[in-house]
Amino acid sequence: MSGLTLSSTAERIYWLGRYLERSETMARLVIVHANLLIDMPKRLPLGWRPLVEITGSASEFAELYDEMNEKTVCRFLINDARSAGSLLNSLSWVRENARTVRGFMPLRAFEYFNELYLLGREKLTAPLSRSRRLQGLTEVVEHIQRIDGFMSANMLHDAHWNFLRIGQFIERADMTTRTIDVGTGTFWEGAIDLEPFADVQWRSVLRSLFALQSYNTTVGEPISQEPVIDFLLHDSRLPRSVDYGLMSVRNNLRSLPRHERPLRAINRIRRSVAQTDVRKLSAADLNLFLDECQIQISELHDEIRKTYFDFKPRRRPSKQRQKKPQKQPQKQPQKQSKPQAAAARRS
Repeated sequence: MSGLTLSSTAERIYWLGRYLERSETMARLVIVHANLLIDMPKRLPLGWRPLVEITGSASEFAELYDEMNEKTVCRFLINDARSAGSLLNSLSWVRENARTVRGFMPLRAFEYFNELYLLGREKLTAPLSRSRRLQGLTEVVEHIQRIDGFMSANMLHDAHWNFLRIGQFIERADMTTRTIDVGTGTFWEGAIDLEPFADVQWRSVLRSLFALQSYNTTVGEPISQEPVIDFLLHDSRLPRSVDYGLMSVRNNLRSLPRHERPLRAINRIRRSVAQTDVRKLSAADLNLFLDECQIQISELHDEIRKTYFDFKPRRRPSKQRQKKPQKQPQKQPQKQSKPQAAAARRS
């Protein structure tokens, strides 16, 4: 890392990447889930709880709203200023972090980030009809993808770029595990009537991660829980798989100094994911495994924070100046008189 890169600057760029990825994922999840509810029969007990579960903010939602339905969940996830994880709050943090580090990005970059924030404010403020919500979220996703392409093609690929990508791919890996976790857990719990439509649910999961076409062309199996989860966890060619995200974080960490502890943390996660055959796990074991993955990703974030953002250089212990003992002046031998010298010789 360049000697001119401050820890505060690295942290801002890291969170810029995380909030940018979080904004895109949240917008896409709302779009795909709304389309899923349209495709499923109305008699089935479906709802909007899975989106709240994915973000891990069920307790926060319960404090703000008494009822969980399309209107309250969409407001909570998109434009509620009281919700820390809402899309508009994430876009606000994207702009703020980009503003503070714009000196390390191409000149036009901050203009694009500012336009993204203004687009979200214009298109996604309440009240939102379904058509207006769909149009606004789609435009936000497209704008974020254009920013990502612009930054990749024009930003200097130095330590600042490494931190941006580390933030993006940690967030991506975390959201992929959460999406899988919700798909295997609360969404289907006790809902026997939904079993014939399981392929529709997992098709929706693939769409939310832009992975449907990739699955169809590479896996060659009907869409069902086991092959979809295996594909989203282990396929290193899929940009939104957990393995690809962790591998990208590792590669960017290797370009930075003092990377030993974060690398050990990420290698532990990769070994755990690679050695687990998810096709043989029961539903309960699979949920435990995904929870453990999320805990390990959180620990990886903590290692990165301790190593680079809370870093305090070691100071050498100050050497106290020791007072040198003053040399006592040596007594010069006194010259003896001639009678004394003669007496000494006689003795």
